[in-house]
Amino acid sequence: MTIEECITLVDEMQPNLIDRARKIEWLSRVDSRIFEELMCKHQGGANTPQQFTGYTQETDPDTELFAKYPYDEMYRFYLEMQIDYANQEYDKYNNNAQLFNELWGEYARKYHRDHKPLSGAHWRF
Repeated sequence: MTIEECITLVDEMQPNLIDRARKIEWLSRVDSRIFEELMCKHQGGANTPQQFTGYTQETDPDTELFAKYPYDEMYRFYLEMQIDYANQEYDKYNNNAQLFNELWGEYARKYHRDHKPLSGAHWRF
């Protein structure tokens, strides 16, 4: 899923007034977490970037987000969760937070299974 695909999907599924820059910032937070908590602590192969500085409005909207299918839906739930929080819709927020957390956990466990931890890195789940 790309930045553009995710934002378009969320805007179709949950029309909102949140600006694009904020949604890109939220996507950047998720991928920063993936980079710091998973990629930097495991051997990642050829596709692991040397560093991740986040996304901005200047980032190519066709940039692929780190988590791939079927885990990429976590981005949608994260954006919807943040939109719900901003709108003070706490029941919806809790539902999307639960969906995000479930997918995050599944993705983190799969990443850990598929990538050998770096020596000296401690990872507990």
